[in-house]
Amino acid sequence: MEVLINELSLDGQFIDEDDFFNNLTEVLYLIKIFDELDIDLLKEYCFFNSQITSSLTLLELLKSKRNEIRRLKSLLAKLVNNPPFWNATQKHLSTDRYEYNSINILNSSVAESCERDKVILSFKHDSYLDNTLNIYKNKNLIKIFNIINHIEFFDFLYSKSLIMIKEYCLVRFKNTNLNFELLDDKNSFNILNDEQSSIFLDTFIFFSEMNWENISKSDSLRYKEYNGDWFKNTKYSNQRIDKFRISAKYRCFGFKKDNIFNVLRFEVNHKKSDNG
Repeated sequence: MEVLINELSLDGQFIDEDDFFNNLTEVLYLIKIFDELDIDLLKEYCFFNSQITSSLTLLELLKSKRNEIRRLKSLLAKLVNNPPFWNATQKHLSTDRYEYNSINILNSSVAESCERDKVILSFKHDSYLDNTLNIYKNKNLIKIFNIINHIEFFDFLYSKSLIMIKEYCLVRFKNTNLNFELLDDKNSFNILNDEQSSIFLDTFIFFSEMNWENISKSDSLRYKEYNGDWFKNTKYSNQRIDKFRISAKYRCFGFKKDNIFNVLRFEVNHKKSDNG
């Protein structure tokens, strides 16, 4: 998949360098994710001439010796030479008209994205706060997915079947009260059909949006200790194992550490849960 950096989302809107850096965390994290997933990140020829503030361009900012710049340079290294500028293989034609908010955007990354995978990455900008942009090509509507945060991006990838559900959960629930890094593949999403996967995922989202006090009191989750023998001969034999309810038949097992529930196994037949 190709993602184009939206240079139109850099037009000097930041007050100063600090304002820019304070709004850069999500973009840097997304660039790191693109690199890990081998997603091509394309830019326009003049991208580095984009205005950060009214008097400072991105190129000038990259020459700074501030600590934040060192981190920025590291994560933007891929953008300098690899992959190439999209202009080298430009797909949209100058004879067509592309409009966004009634403004002509010909020869921009947003226009080019209409002829590629229709996905762009935007910096924080009042005109690019929605994850769907309505672009009109010769008055015909084209919807562009605008990446503004990593959760919505992974929702998009999963909805398009571009990533597997476990990979989705690893990132979707990062920095929440759920961790899927220890999930046993033999009793994981591979034992679920599409309908079951959807039920599990809905419950995980519900779980992740609650605090532990509410989780412990939830009648639908029924979070409690598991006293069965499923984990008896595993490396978790001395660990307190808990479980919570996904549905009437489905359960999720794991352990809580530092206020994070480490997911270990799923169950869909209720046999193990009945014995503990």
